[in-house]
Amino acid sequence: MGKKTKKLIEKLEKGIKEVKSSEEFKRILEFFSKFHNYSFSNQILIQQQRPGATHVAGYKKWQKLGRQVQKGERGIKILAPMTFKKTVEEEEENGEIVEKEKKVTYFRPVTVFDISQTDGDPILSIDLSLKNNFGEILNPLLKFADRKNIEVDFKTVEEDPILTDGCHGYSSGGYIAIKTTDQNETEQASCLVHELAHELLHKDNTEGLTKEIKELEAETVAFIVMDHYEVELKSSKYLALYKKSYDLKESLDRISKVSKEIINFTREFFEDKEEMKQTA
Repeated sequence: MGKKTKKLIEKLEKGIKEVKSSEEFKRILEFFSKFHNYSFSNQILIQQQRPGATHVAGYKKWQKLGRQVQKGERGIKILAPMTFKKTVEEEEENGEIVEKEKKVTYFRPVTVFDISQTDGDPILSIDLSLKNNFGEILNPLLKFADRKNIEVDFKTVEEDPILTDGCHGYSSGGYIAIKTTDQNETEQASCLVHELAHELLHKDNTEGLTKEIKELEAETVAFIVMDHYEVELKSSKYLALYKKSYDLKESLDRISKVSKEIINFTREFFEDKEEMKQTA
């Protein structure tokens, strides 16, 4: 591992260990919602070096987009994976030594810049905020569940006694029930993300995780996904994760991957819908 790469990894780990307040933790999660396409490590590195960043790219990528990095701007260092093939010798069961090709991945530092550090052509984007129509996110979430072979039912308390006052929904090995009694569409959508997170995070991975950690992780995923669409949640239970988790880095890595998967699927749904409107 090179010195620069080692230095970046040390910076990353230090940043996670130094989370000392719920507000600081919330800012990190809000950052996750903006930079869902980046790895957890790079999300943290970008947030550490440029907290106000909104859209980052490399120097040449900005030029292709018709923008130029301003003179004197200091770049943001992140880690880029580099994969190559390596020939190694392995012993077979019969004792014979054979040569095999293996893929090896290592990381090297690369530099990116935020859009605020550039000048030039405006960047075309689709406004995907759901400020005025929160219920719209339910449809793509249901399609996502279907893609994952997860059955979702919406039920009243009378139809499902498990859905009492304190229970807004539950998941059970490929099945999710969401309470409709006293829950509007925004709350149902948030609850659905929470239960989807349980299915993706905890269905086959429960070793070493307490019930409390599982709940906090699922609630954190719900916050990140809903925050991406500018939907504010009433609950702030997720804020307790930074001081409760047995391994915050490991926990956030899982959360980041699941949030990214849900956001990318729902974004694709909304973008396709917007394109159909424009061509109609």
